Amino acid sequence: MTIKNALTAGFAFLFIGWPLSYAAALEVNAKRKPGDEWKPYETRTVASLSRYREKKVKTNDFGSRLDRRQKKTGFFYSIKTNDRWWLVDPDGYLNMNVAVVSVNMGKGPTQKKAFQRAFDSEEEWANKTVELLRANGFNGTGAWCDDEQLKEAKNRVNYCVNWKFMSTFAKGLTKRGSGHVDFPSDCIRVFDPGWERFCERHARTQLAEVKNDPHLLGHFFDNELPLKPGMIERYLDLPKDDAGYQAAQKFMVSRKGKGATLGDLKDADRDAFDDLVIEKYMGTIARAIRKVDPHHMLLGPRLYSRNASMDVIGKYVDAFAYNLYGKWSPASKAVELAEAIGKPLIVTEFYAKGLDAEGLSNESGAGWCVPTQEDRGLFYQNFVLDLLETKVCVGWHWFRYQDNDPGNTKVDASNLNANKGIVNNDYETYEPLVSKMKELNSHVYSLIDYFDDSQ
Repeated sequence: MTIKNALTAGFAFLFIGWPLSYAAALEVNAKRKPGDEWKPYETRTVASLSRYREKKVKTNDFGSRLDRRQKKTGFFYSIKTNDRWWLVDPDGYLNMNVAVVSVNMGKGPTQKKAFQRAFDSEEEWANKTVELLRANGFNGTGAWCDDEQLKEAKNRVNYCVNWKFMSTFAKGLTKRGSGHVDFPSDCIRVFDPGWERFCERHARTQLAEVKNDPHLLGHFFDNELPLKPGMIERYLDLPKDDAGYQAAQKFMVSRKGKGATLGDLKDADRDAFDDLVIEKYMGTIARAIRKVDPHHMLLGPRLYSRNASMDVIGKYVDAFAYNLYGKWSPASKAVELAEAIGKPLIVTEFYAKGLDAEGLSNESGAGWCVPTQEDRGLFYQNFVLDLLETKVCVGWHWFRYQDNDPGNTKVDASNLNANKGIVNNDYETYEPLVSKMKELNSHVYSLIDYFDDSQ
């Protein structure tokens, strides 16, 4: 990293789109892949805030601020007040969900050996891991965690669960993709016989044990489904005996008559079919969950990239889970997503990889590459400050707890041999990263007040 020579607090930043409240900025070198050329990125930090002074805000076990309260319901919910979105915790206090993804006991060969050296039991791992999270300002965990062990830890944190509705229903038809499962022709199976019955059964059997747990933030439906616009072309590319093909053909005839072809469809027709698919996906799962659990938040299918029918998705979520990659500073993307959905945003994946991590090639995964662990921490601060300033984000989940194990070749292509964790494969903490995370996390509510008072 290098210090950029700032001019005055305000004048220079008029040209790069930052608020006048920033004094100096850093530049951090970053790139998408290890072999790419370095490019400097303007990077904001807590220390760069002009006239910022920490305001001490007491918090409770949910990680919520104790100086602001709403209605108590016994469960988390979202609310917009004074032009800012918040979560409200089970006791009624305002909350930001600050979490880490994939907090689990490593399954790779290197990780398994290291686990035996580092911990005497699964119970000890859970207690020490929750202690690590709490000590550095995290109050929750995201998807793919060892929730059963972590629930038993002292001073447990909040959590979310991915119930994998569609990927479970379509098992046998899908194949492993990069970071998610791949569906034939990128078509989810909402028209298949038994979809609604499956969702009701899956919700009834899977959610029973957690439906009354106040520490459960909410439900993820799936992960990174192919909900890109223009679905009717893909469904019509399925075999003619496929239920999805038949539904698309029936839709086209209903809109354009017998003998119609793709060339007869207008943009409005394509959008209407996208709406139909997403309604059958989102609405079916939401209704099934609500029959079992009328209280916890619906967080949707952890989407990424460009997605269709955002307004339909918004009907069925309380906060929108989105894996936000490719943005060094995500404010404009966050606002775009929240406005399209009409609900607050939770960024459920983001990260940077340090090229100083020993023994890791860093060629896999969607996160940025940066030179050092300290630069990873600077990226974290810049990214989260952007989210806090937007007023639309109610949480963020760093991907992930532990690095990829180079010896584990059974994982998908996105999880091979990369520095993503807050701990390495020996369960040792990356202190330069985590110290920067702690610096920001411990100031979250003070920073929100700073941004809100500055506008």
